[in-house]
Amino acid sequence: MKNGSIQLMDIELEHILWKKRLDLFVSEVNLMISHNQKLPEERKKDALNSIELLALEEHKDNLIKLKSRIDIKEQELKFYNKDFPITEDHEYLKDHLELRQKNHQLLDIHLDRIRDIIKEIGV
Repeated sequence: MKNGSIQLMDIELEHILWKKRLDLFVSEVNLMISHNQKLPEERKKDALNSIELLALEEHKDNLIKLKSRIDIKEQELKFYNKDFPITEDHEYLKDHLELRQKNHQLLDIHLDRIRDIIKEIGV
């Protein structure tokens, strides 16, 4: 397995990008919640209801959980860095591809939710 072409630094780079993106997403959710709370009285009818806010909080929790999962995977990979470079059928890469898929799913969900919220409480 060690004769592969996939380096630890390749996987680490993607982890760094994902984590920064997830931080941005959490910031966006916090901004939307804050904006919703500060709507003037005449625009309260456009505010998110408690179910929508709960869904937004749950989404934020999912973002934070994925970031934690990436952090854990980073620690595991650093412990096993002697196994690199790895091949495309290595367990580490399979785990990485699963994380990538989860990241892409959350990206799509996030963009849809934020777009909907902007329509709802935006200008």
